[in-house]
Amino acid sequence: MAQRQRAAGNSTPAPLPRWARWTTALGIIGASAFFIMALLPDEGLSTDLSQVGQGKPVAVLTFETAHPASMSVMDRIAEFRSEGGDEIDFLVADLGTPDGDAFARRHGAPGPGVLIFFDAAGQRQRSLDVPQSSEEIGRVAESVTRAAY
Repeated sequence: MAQRQRAAGNSTPAPLPRWARWTTALGIIGASAFFIMALLPDEGLSTDLSQVGQGKPVAVLTFETAHPASMSVMDRIAEFRSEGGDEIDFLVADLGTPDGDAFARRHGAPGPGVLIFFDAAGQRQRSLDVPQSSEEIGRVAESVTRAAY
């Protein structure tokens, strides 16, 4: 009787077969890769900040990976661009890099999610702290591009 209780108390699950372990590992790796890709800036926004002042108005987003404000503004920018907002280029100052962080500090951005507008000559015109709509971005972009031309 004591042996039966001991056997019942020491029940450990049988190890998974090799194919199940590999399938699980590959599934975890695949899901992780998908999650990481989803956190990266979409819409192909460049991080080449040397484009500021090169003859076309630009707006630079201070971006931090997985920060809610950054992700929200990326969505607003995508909406604006899908509505035909191509008179201004959008760039990203990645706060996770030395160049992006230095750029944001130099231009007075208090944190992620700030959209800084520059005219064609590279002069800072305005900034929006976490714009709430594509219309808000459009109004400022229009005033910056109108002043540029």
